[in-house]
Amino acid sequence: MRRITGSTSLLIGLLSLTMWTTVAAQQAKSPYIKASGAAYGNADAITQDELKNYEYFLASDQLEGRNIPSRGYDTAALYIASYLKEWGLKPGGSATGTDGPLQPYLMPFELVSNQIDGPNMKLSLTLPAFGQRGGRGGAAAPAAPTAGRAAGATTAPLAAPRSFEYGKDWTVGAGGFGGRGGGGAVATDLASVPLVFVGNGYVINKTNTNPYQGTDVRGKVMVVAGQPTELAAAAAAAGARGAGGGGRGGAASNPIGVENTDFTTPQGYAAKNGAVAIIMIPTFQQLSAMTSSTAPRASLNGPSYQVVKFQANRPPAVPTISAGIDMINALFQGEKLTGVQVFNGAAANSKLDSFELSAEKKLSLKIAVTSDKNQTKNVIAMLEGRDPVLKNEYVVMSAHLDHIGLATPDANGDAVNNGADDDASGCAALMSIARAYAAGAAKGIRPKRTMIFLWVAGEEKGLWGSRYFNQFPPVDITKVVANLNMDMVGRSKTPGYVDPQSYKLADVNEVFVVGPRVASDELGKIVQTVNNSYLKLKIGDFYDTVAPDATHDNLGPGTAGQRIFYRSDHYNFVKMGIPIAFFCDGLHTDYHRVTDSPEKLDYDKMEAVSKTVYGISWVLGNSATRPKLNEKLPDQLVNDMKTAKEQGWGKLTPVIGPPAR
Repeated sequence: MRRITGSTSLLIGLLSLTMWTTVAAQQAKSPYIKASGAAYGNADAITQDELKNYEYFLASDQLEGRNIPSRGYDTAALYIASYLKEWGLKPGGSATGTDGPLQPYLMPFELVSNQIDGPNMKLSLTLPAFGQRGGRGGAAAPAAPTAGRAAGATTAPLAAPRSFEYGKDWTVGAGGFGGRGGGGAVATDLASVPLVFVGNGYVINKTNTNPYQGTDVRGKVMVVAGQPTELAAAAAAAGARGAGGGGRGGAASNPIGVENTDFTTPQGYAAKNGAVAIIMIPTFQQLSAMTSSTAPRASLNGPSYQVVKFQANRPPAVPTISAGIDMINALFQGEKLTGVQVFNGAAANSKLDSFELSAEKKLSLKIAVTSDKNQTKNVIAMLEGRDPVLKNEYVVMSAHLDHIGLATPDANGDAVNNGADDDASGCAALMSIARAYAAGAAKGIRPKRTMIFLWVAGEEKGLWGSRYFNQFPPVDITKVVANLNMDMVGRSKTPGYVDPQSYKLADVNEVFVVGPRVASDELGKIVQTVNNSYLKLKIGDFYDTVAPDATHDNLGPGTAGQRIFYRSDHYNFVKMGIPIAFFCDGLHTDYHRVTDSPEKLDYDKMEAVSKTVYGISWVLGNSATRPKLNEKLPDQLVNDMKTAKEQGWGKLTPVIGPPAR
């Protein structure tokens, strides 16, 4: 589909789409329907025609890919909120300062973007005016001391500070040139600071590797080159891992263990030991991306943001910059290693010993930033349970409403990443479940426990919305019985479709379920029991693992697999000790591309998955007991659970109101 621009087109599109009928009068005949859902509340009220209406709106060009923050995402949030209000579900969002009848269904959280102020960025090096300090490669011998210097002085006279141009000779961040500051650039003002070279800067416990042995970094700038060979090998094996997309944390296994337990990064060491900045020696590929312009590159999706309330738990920020060739040569002028030797050694991930740079060599640095504040929001509604005691416990069903926004137009002029499967499909499914629950309640069909319907923001940015819900919950998080998450539930293999090397897409009548096998066998039994007595989908457990084996997640990349257990919003729930089941169709060639469009979805499957998830939630909502987590859990999960506890996640927190006008 081509992108439609302009407020007029947006309005026309919204009006025409919202005029569609939301519920079909007659359920379409489907090969998936094999039994009645009478035992599962109002599950049979869900229809594929209803799902199509929601899907074609949420995946329309008018919503411009639902990046956050954006008007497209906000429109999608209001669209869902308007239905929740119409269906009579209880709002779970803003309780005070509301702006109209839909705001109570929204759970806002604040964003901030700290962007580079290019014209005011400054960096200079004070260098000895003569010779080298034993440098190699034809370096000149030290010159005689000049008149007026004390006899026996070991320091050289200093030249005027040499300035380096931002965007040409250096840039903010460790990822090379042309960066925008990542939405989290740190304002910095340093004057005449000494420097120390620390090799790759990693402390690795299992090999007793410590490049800082005998080196004091306090009050200094650390110069870092290369990375551990284990990390380099893992990165090479992974190749261009497209499936990690959108900041879905934990997509790759770390071969050197768990950060802050098995190893310490240069950034972590610098923060704990008082270094004031880090200079990274970039790779050749990063250098090749250098730009001569100091202005930040424009983004089709606007500035990069961070969640304000997440910053409190971040370690102290140590500004990190990348150096260009001229700056690398200047840094190592007269040192034990030349700039060429350091650059080539870093490229080969060779072991480079640490050493103090010349005492006369000093860095002055000014990182100037401008801040932009914004908001995004989760959408949340509830159906209160009928049991006077159990209504204070919750079953949370979730899907992520955001996607990745706009792209450079393809050959057909299509610039909108519609995200029909990722994750308009899960959002449409959740809408159908919420409506079925509301319609059932109107007829007296209501579970004992309270149902929470949660559409989260920022999954593509790093699971933001689900983290916010669990870190600052609007309900007692210890009373959440389970989370059923739906992310990409709309696709099936079509005739002739061939999976890419590292991807696996579900067959017709199949859905992958991730989580029970890893974390809760008890929840897995509930999933199977409901499915076997209802629609009899094929429940695939191919991705329900954290370590590939002969029959699970063994397609690659490398030996790590896709590690989908860590890659959607359910993960922030299980970090709080909540059993989870994540429903998905796997991965396919349209993933994170403009070709992920609604006409490619299998609406029979969406209906079957929606009904099945409803049935599972109905059982969870009425069961006398709660499912438990397995006694043995993956090490990474245990570590992340510990971190969440240390950071104080789960404290009941009032939902903030809308932004002031």
